[in-house]
Amino acid sequence: MRRPSQVLAFALAASLSLGSCSLIRSDANSRNPLIAEQAQRVNDLQRQVDDQNRLVDTEKAKEKALKYQLKSAKQELKARKQQAKSGY
Repeated sequence: MRRPSQVLAFALAASLSLGSCSLIRSDANSRNPLIAEQAQRVNDLQRQVDDQNRLVDTEKAKEKALKYQLKSAKQELKARKQQAKSGY
């Protein structure tokens, strides 16, 4: 679960990136080739960051599922040990 400060930071970053996207888009169409090139680089890097964030979120979900499976397997092992001690 995310802490309120993480949610706030995420919301702030998202709003800032949305505002800057239109500026970067217009910069990519600039008549100045240096500005257009740098704006394209910024767009490419932003896309890479967004892709990486999606991958991280996916891996975190996988980790959470694995931890749940591990916890369940440990509980089942404990139950089987108890059952073996009881002679069943």
